[in-house]
Amino acid sequence: MKPVMEYNSFRVYIRDYYAERKDRSGFTWRDFAKSAGYSSPVFLKLVCDGKSNLSDVGVERVAAAMGLVGLDLSYFRLLVAFDQEKDSAAKKRIYAEMRKLAKENSVALVGEDQYDYYDSWVNPVLREVAPMMPGATPAKLADKFLFDVGTAQVKKSLNILQKTSLLQKNDDGNFVQGNKAISTGSLEAASLAIRDMHRQMGELAVKSLDEVPVAERDISGMTLGISEAAFEKISKEIADFRRRINAIVLEDSNEDRVYRLNVQLFPLTKELGKEGENA
Repeated sequence: MKPVMEYNSFRVYIRDYYAERKDRSGFTWRDFAKSAGYSSPVFLKLVCDGKSNLSDVGVERVAAAMGLVGLDLSYFRLLVAFDQEKDSAAKKRIYAEMRKLAKENSVALVGEDQYDYYDSWVNPVLREVAPMMPGATPAKLADKFLFDVGTAQVKKSLNILQKTSLLQKNDDGNFVQGNKAISTGSLEAASLAIRDMHRQMGELAVKSLDEVPVAERDISGMTLGISEAAFEKISKEIADFRRRINAIVLEDSNEDRVYRLNVQLFPLTKELGKEGENA
């Protein structure tokens, strides 16, 4: 079984621990619950299925039942806190503690590359800009950003992009895009970072209303009263639209600027209910 610091979900870790014990000795959920001090024989299975959470006391009980001590115990506590925390800012602080603890023990957390990439809007923009400007210094690259970006920020972003192989240097020493694709997948840490990315891009869209000439932007919106069925149809249309846009981009060979396209469809009210229903 992998060390706990190689996990990004405490629920998966508990399930793997259970599976290993079961294979070796016929270990049951009842046995596991009893060793952790729980009267319900299925409680820990419910935790693994995401249907129940662990209290602070429960974390200590379960960790003791699995024999976690020292740094492994400290990491497990953080792993549980990260999974069960609802506030995004708090989750980011906890994840930073997890990374610090893992780094001190020479462990690379799963999803770190995705998290670093999506953590700043500068990264995807620079991935497009750098190959368009062969030989450009970080200062010159920073100067091409429409919104305020410093040289130090560009240097940090270049390091991240090269570390993740999203940018590579060719034989001439110029940047080219790597073939590696990067996505959030199902990793909670990466999903947390991409939510921040959407927030940052949304804030830039608001800035563009005042700072970008009308001829260089296209921002519009609609406020709609729709059903769930219509929502699903519109979502599919948006997905098809994104694919068509991507096809246009792939056919374009004369790139001279980097744009961001935000497509946003979100509710502005709670469900209103039908006439005659209690709401």
